[in-house]
Amino acid sequence: MMNLLKFSGVLGMVAGIVSPALVTFAAVPAQVGGQSSQEMLISLKFPKTSDRGAPRRTAGGGSRGDDSACTDSKMPLTALMPSRNNVGTTAVGNPSFFFFVPKTTAKQAEFVLVNDKGEDVYVNTFAIADTAGVVQVSLPETTALEVGKYHTWQFALICNDQDRKNDEFVQGFIRRSELSADMKRKLEQATPLEQAKLYANARVWNETVTILAQLRDSQPAEWEQLLKSVGLQKFASEPFAPCCTAKN
Repeated sequence: MMNLLKFSGVLGMVAGIVSPALVTFAAVPAQVGGQSSQEMLISLKFPKTSDRGAPRRTAGGGSRGDDSACTDSKMPLTALMPSRNNVGTTAVGNPSFFFFVPKTTAKQAEFVLVNDKGEDVYVNTFAIADTAGVVQVSLPETTALEVGKYHTWQFALICNDQDRKNDEFVQGFIRRSELSADMKRKLEQATPLEQAKLYANARVWNETVTILAQLRDSQPAEWEQLLKSVGLQKFASEPFAPCCTAKN
């Protein structure tokens, strides 16, 4: 398993980069309840997220070793996150994560989630396809992120299970915050597309991208617009690849 202890040590540095709107999700000013889906079309953009004070990490993939690992693509392993330091926010205990996985010879991927004390919260390996595409990793219901805490995550392609130094990987952070009563009420009354709009206005990335991934077939333009708004437009047309069925 990867060594996340050093990486998780920078969690305290990340706290200063998040908008105060994320501490408790208050009511958002946009009144989407009365808008039609047609009026909302091509309107869902995610607000810019500051990276000030965050550790310098790129949104692309990396490798533990010096050798080229197990992918051959102009588009590297990438987390679909709204900032270059892969900082996301969620309002639920078991959010979903999305990654672009290039064509690879790896047969397995590993996802690890670590709390702010450096303790493993969730570790699992998955079988992956040999075709490029976007994959979704959903935490099980038995996993619950702590409210108000940053967690460190890593998604790695296991290029050689006998020598993990050549893993290709991407790392980042996620913070769970509490929804206000007014926000919960608005979400209960909203359509899925309206819910995505509410989450986006409140800068709740993981639920925004999860809802639009579910609506991608019926609302492809909204999916494209969301990714474009955070600089990930080159992945908007990538297919969803089969993954991630837990092996343990």
